[in-house]
Amino acid sequence: MEPTSSRWAGRFIGMTFALGGVAWVIFALLVLGNVLAGTGNYALGPASSRIVAGGGAGSWFTMGILAYLIVAVGGTGFTAFFYQHIEGTMGSALAGGRSIGAWIHLTLGSLGSAGASLIMAWGGFQAGTALLTTDVGGGGQNVPYVHTNILSPLAAPIAALMGIALLGYLVGGIVLASGWMGARRKSKGS
Repeated sequence: MEPTSSRWAGRFIGMTFALGGVAWVIFALLVLGNVLAGTGNYALGPASSRIVAGGGAGSWFTMGILAYLIVAVGGTGFTAFFYQHIEGTMGSALAGGRSIGAWIHLTLGSLGSAGASLIMAWGGFQAGTALLTTDVGGGGQNVPYVHTNILSPLAAPIAALMGIALLGYLVGGIVLASGWMGARRKSKGS
């Protein structure tokens, strides 16, 4: 069987490029913010390096950025390999209900995980900023204030977006498994 290209692999790669572009913008702003903070200009907030080094609530920032890069960007790109294998290598077209399921996988999985991780990163940046002293661009707040007013309100939206992402991944898993089983049945019947 001659391998062919996969429409769905291409779509997942396209989403990976889009999410990667968002990551580039975020990191460019963080680097610019660090440079500005180094000159005493806190227009973009304090240096993100201070938030990371501060730990505590600022660890939400670190974990959110890592989750975005690993799960949203990396996971979406890696998923393209599964679609390429099912559609291209095995020759199992994902049409009809499987195509709808693949759209659900692409949109809910990718955007749900991206949204959850970016809200976590944003909350951690805001929380870390609030905890830093005012002389380095922070808010000079205390831990109870930060947890009550910044982090706690974000827990429900993050959990909801994680649930949306998990639904997308479940549907995608069913699509991929059914496509794989269909191709195996077809190849055994040949």
